[in-house]
Amino acid sequence: MVDGPGFEDRNDRTRRDAASSPGAGAPGESSPGEVARLRRELHESHAALARQNDALRRARTELDETRERYARLYDRAPAAYFTLDADGVILEANRKAATLLGREAENMAGTPFTTVVLQEEQAAFRGHIARILESGGPAALELRLLRPDGGSLHAAIVAEPRAAADASGPARVWLTATDVTRETHARQDLETVLANAPIPIVKVRVAPDGERILEYQNPAAEALFGSDAPGRSCKAYLCNKETCPALRADSGIVRDRECAVMTLSGRRVMYKTACKLPDEPAIIEAMVDVTELMRTRERLTRAMEGAEAASKAKSEFLATMSHEVRTPINGIMGMTELALQTELTTEQREYLDLARQSALSLLDIINDILDFSRIEAGRLELVREPFSLGATLDRCLRLFGQQAARRGVALSLAIAPDVPDALRGDSGRLLQIVGNLVSNGIKFSKDGEVRVRVETAPPLQCPLERSKIPSACLLFAVSDDGVGIPADKHARIFDAFTQLDGSLTRGAGGTGLGLSICKSLVTLMGGRLWVESAPNAGSTFFFTVMLEQAIRPVEPASAPAVQETDGPAMDILLVEDNAINQLVAKRLLERRGHAVTAVDSGQAALEMLRKTSYDCVLMDVEMPGLNGLETLGMLRDTSVFGPAAAVPVVALTAHAVKGYRERILAAGFDDYVAKPIDMRELTAALARAAAQGPAATGDGPKPPDAT
Repeated sequence: MVDGPGFEDRNDRTRRDAASSPGAGAPGESSPGEVARLRRELHESHAALARQNDALRRARTELDETRERYARLYDRAPAAYFTLDADGVILEANRKAATLLGREAENMAGTPFTTVVLQEEQAAFRGHIARILESGGPAALELRLLRPDGGSLHAAIVAEPRAAADASGPARVWLTATDVTRETHARQDLETVLANAPIPIVKVRVAPDGERILEYQNPAAEALFGSDAPGRSCKAYLCNKETCPALRADSGIVRDRECAVMTLSGRRVMYKTACKLPDEPAIIEAMVDVTELMRTRERLTRAMEGAEAASKAKSEFLATMSHEVRTPINGIMGMTELALQTELTTEQREYLDLARQSALSLLDIINDILDFSRIEAGRLELVREPFSLGATLDRCLRLFGQQAARRGVALSLAIAPDVPDALRGDSGRLLQIVGNLVSNGIKFSKDGEVRVRVETAPPLQCPLERSKIPSACLLFAVSDDGVGIPADKHARIFDAFTQLDGSLTRGAGGTGLGLSICKSLVTLMGGRLWVESAPNAGSTFFFTVMLEQAIRPVEPASAPAVQETDGPAMDILLVEDNAINQLVAKRLLERRGHAVTAVDSGQAALEMLRKTSYDCVLMDVEMPGLNGLETLGMLRDTSVFGPAAAVPVVALTAHAVKGYRERILAAGFDDYVAKPIDMRELTAALARAAAQGPAATGDGPKPPDAT
């Protein structure tokens, strides 16, 4: 048995105690009881020693295991660890550190750490190590580390001092390195973008008291606000709002916001995007200087308002001119018609018929100008009504029969068998297109023929397909044997106010609007218009249109026969300030059996209606003094005029712009007839007034003729 520590001392102490005890025998002799006690103590000492040895073995085993676990953790840690001595020499490095630098871990021990640091940063690294050892506290730094392949990486390093295992030994430094190359490059890219961005970008920090301080500005913003702007409240120059809109917005982002800011060069308007940062009380703002854009927009707004005013003035001018020109045309056509109903020589009848044709031509010119104005303003709309294609085209050619006969031109119409006759669309505008092309063919032809043919064609555009309505794409061709058109003028003839040279057109006249209007109408009908022609070889105008197919066949409308008297004779009050038009209307009505009293003002009409009953009132709308609308408003007062307040009132007006009829009827007129007066339309209006019922019996005294 091996004696444990202190065993010899304990035996010596036992013998001494025995020698000095009373009754002790001679030296070297012990009593049996004492020997037994000593043996027990010896046994206990051996047991204690065994326990201590077991504890020591376990402690050593645990220490070995701990060291092994530490070594494994150190070597396999996700972070790169280096242990350096006080001189910066690598004592050990884990596997991650070796992988980070592309080296072998066992080959790094004994190597100065500066050998893996970029040369221009080595001095700074040594200074960091010295300060860390002196202060005894950790420090963070960023270094560029070298790799064997010549590349480098950016590493974020935390360095902290560590005492040696032996307290008397030298101190060590423990480095933890993280590869931040990607983050560093991203930051550098962002800094480059901000430095070179052409728009001002700022960061505003929101203080606890709500104050907003400019914290960062890129060079573009510095050029606006000056180098001393950071650190100042931005309310004085960057934003005059009490609370930033980005702070109030739920998303923390505000776009499309125009804000007035004060710059070094004065007040500017900025188009701003503001974004609240999620992790700190700060706002990033990007700005675009839109001062000139705002000024341009203001100028454009003023220009647009001026253009709208000019367009309105033009529309008013056209409406006024239409009224003013139609009024004398009504007199010319009315007087001509009255003269044609008298005994005339053949020569006189020819002259009057030519005068009437000239008046109709002038009326066509006015209608072209009004149509062009509507198209230009985008106000021309197409109607959708059932019609017969054959009847419409036949009526169109009959309208030009006399004109063609005078020029020695024959007219022909050919419709392919597969073309549907029952259609739905704007037959009036279709007739206008064909009529214009036929009229042009007659003008430029002599002793030839104008041919109209229709056939089906593949659809170029089909807006009707969306509604699943059966539709037909029709191809129209209007050919003539006229002078033809040079190839270089095929496109120009469809421009507004454009005609061929004077040698070809002066004899035909016109405004140069017809083909332009036709092209616009064809486009509205879903097709296109073009021409094929050559000088002295005639011309063929082609156009396509999209039309709906009607469910039921359309009965061709027969033109009503013009009768001298149509409907019952009526007592009529005619209110017309123009003496010629008054005489024309009076004579035309009287020849149809009506009794007519004519006055020249609204006030005179009211005076007549107070004392005389009439079956109908024909009233001009534009009159000096009381106009037609004002007169009608006063007439409808039953407390003043009694039963006469309900007399049917038909408006006579030279206004023919779109929507005017609707406004007149909405104002209270019972019907509407445009000038120049078409007796069939006037007769139909009088028939409707008669069906409405007389306002009074008409048995009162008749006033004297007011003509």
